[in-house]
Amino acid sequence: MNSSDDSLQLFVEHVTHIDCGVFDAEAGLRGATWLVDATLTGRRGDDGMLFDFGPAKRLLKAEIDALVDHRLLVPAHAPGLTIEGGRIDFTTVSGDRYRYAGPASATTVFDAATIEPRALALWLEARVGPKLPANVDSLKIDLRAEAIAGPVYDYTHGLAGHDGNCQRLAHGHRCRLAVTIDGAARPDIAQAWAAAWQGVFIGHRADLTTPAGAERLGFGYAAPQGEFALDIAAERCVVLEGPPTVENIADHIAGELAARHPGRMVEVRAYEGVGKGAIATRSHASRP
Repeated sequence: MNSSDDSLQLFVEHVTHIDCGVFDAEAGLRGATWLVDATLTGRRGDDGMLFDFGPAKRLLKAEIDALVDHRLLVPAHAPGLTIEGGRIDFTTVSGDRYRYAGPASATTVFDAATIEPRALALWLEARVGPKLPANVDSLKIDLRAEAIAGPVYDYTHGLAGHDGNCQRLAHGHRCRLAVTIDGAARPDIAQAWAAAWQGVFIGHRADLTTPAGAERLGFGYAAPQGEFALDIAAERCVVLEGPPTVENIADHIAGELAARHPGRMVEVRAYEGVGKGAIATRSHASRP
């Protein structure tokens, strides 16, 4: 740089991460998690900074989270999709059907046929960029999936009793999963479980609006942000006796595995998105 007026860039890696649900014409309802990196281009102010990291991170995170985090992302031009008010009817190319209803605050509808990370990043740039200080000339956002070497699965859910955005039905997460049996890592067991749970919806039995044994299941509840409902094929669902918190998800997996491995100590480390989750330990008595 030759002078303080020259343009320069400031970068913030993993300024936030987006946990959301996505309607996909091929895969149906899926959970997704993207890490968000931001690069700002502009000119230094009198303080020698383009934008102080503290305020920059707070602004970027707040704006991005408000637009897409813990929402259901809907591609308006996907084949098989119709939207009427807060009601969405979606059928995949293979005939898998979903019916969703919820307040506008719980969904983001895109003028697109698919939800692609780069297109989503450009959409965010156009909306967040104008909120930055005048000396910031441009904003570049990059979305990336967390690099996970071991077992990984995705799911959607909603927590009726949550006072924050987790109450939004059909938001989701992409997650790590780890299993140990008697203290020994069992990536084979974790991988088999993760494969079986790709794209599941995890619901609470108390939220069922249809008989539990039906071919299609309805879930619905009233939450502080509004009324939510989802109709989905039963084969895509896991129904828990309690709310589908990560604590209950980890405990459910641990209980199922402990029943399959009597007399052994099972530990499950289940993540909810990036860098957080729950650990559950279970042991069932040996069979006689």
